[in-house]
Amino acid sequence: MRFERKVVRMERRHAMAVLAMMTLAILMAAQAALADPSAPLSLNEGTGSQRNLSTLAAQQVSAQGGYVTPVNITALSITKSWQGYYGNVSGTIVLDDASNNTFYNWSMATVKGEIYATRTTNPTWSGVNCLSTANVATEETYLGQATSDADSVSNTYSNATYHPAFDVGSTTIPADDCYATNAFDSSGSQNTKFYQMLLQDGGGNIVYTTLMNGSQTGFDGSPWDFELLVGENEHAGSEGTTPYYFWVELG
Repeated sequence: MRFERKVVRMERRHAMAVLAMMTLAILMAAQAALADPSAPLSLNEGTGSQRNLSTLAAQQVSAQGGYVTPVNITALSITKSWQGYYGNVSGTIVLDDASNNTFYNWSMATVKGEIYATRTTNPTWSGVNCLSTANVATEETYLGQATSDADSVSNTYSNATYHPAFDVGSTTIPADDCYATNAFDSSGSQNTKFYQMLLQDGGGNIVYTTLMNGSQTGFDGSPWDFELLVGENEHAGSEGTTPYYFWVELG
């Protein structure tokens, strides 16, 4: 009788150990599946626009022999280094199997998380970190910039700019750690609505990053979930388009 009880206890302990190992394996598999940002299910690109400087009227001055006259000028120039994206995100959190069969899902009334844009089709998310100073210089070269340019990477993204902590998969990016800036809202303010950060993946590829901020008033007075600034070289001899690949992480 004692021997049978001992066998039962051993079988129970073995079953519990197997169950614990299975649970751990499931949790590790789930963590691996959820670790990295993912490509969006769909992306619909609208029609872009650009300020038309040709509508500005010519300004007249009257010249008269023998005079020297001070002339103070305010002018506009369109950047040759940057593209802006903005829009809304429809988010769903799912509990799916490997065949994409849905066990349960949750629609997100207010989206939060991050949007990433890369020039590589397969970022190495392991080892993701803030963009290094050396790679800031590399990006400026790629964009045809001098560091002293008003719209250079260095002058657009500043170490002194505040950004909150956020997660990229299983990696936490600490607050105030990355080159960062804020896109404008309709009042011309760079407030805390649309954070922009510069990251790099494990291979050193630049990752332009923004935090989603559900339905905030954007640069044009309309509500947007995100605004994202990415680099693009339109300097003489480099005109054309640059493909960017979008990645999303719902939080």
